[in-house]
Amino acid sequence: MRKLLVITALLLFAGIVFGQTMKKSVVVGTFDSRVIAVAYYNTEAHKSYIESLKAEHAEAEASGDKERVKELEAIGEASQELAQNQAFSTWPVDNILETIDGKIPEIAKQADVDLIVSKWNIVYQQSGLEFIDVTDVMVKLFNPDEQMLEMLEQIKKQDPIPLEELENMK
Repeated sequence: MRKLLVITALLLFAGIVFGQTMKKSVVVGTFDSRVIAVAYYNTEAHKSYIESLKAEHAEAEASGDKERVKELEAIGEASQELAQNQAFSTWPVDNILETIDGKIPEIAKQADVDLIVSKWNIVYQQSGLEFIDVTDVMVKLFNPDEQMLEMLEQIKKQDPIPLEELENMK
């Protein structure tokens, strides 16, 4: 027991001497996945991807490649459904996070958080956790204009549509 107290005191002393502070709690960065989805799906990169699919579809139709036409139509429909689920409900945005994966550690450092999760994925929390919304920091990576930023703020104020309800709307 005495050894543990000495080690704790040394670590605390080292933190004071070297100007470091010991964290009292785990700091969790959260984001609204709907906002991330809408920001991403309105980027030039995504628009370019959609245009390339449309161009490939037109080429396949012109060449009579019915199999490729069906394939591309299925890709387009699945992409549209995914975007709707992500933008209006709480569907995971893993495909979008992959596009900014290398920048997430910098976001965590900038926000001084220990981990980052979707705010919709927290099913339990114990006391002593601190939550910081990092949605806006993540959105900046998609370079939204002022009009888009205003729209994203409105999305934050709305509750997500339950997935079952969204499915019934289709």
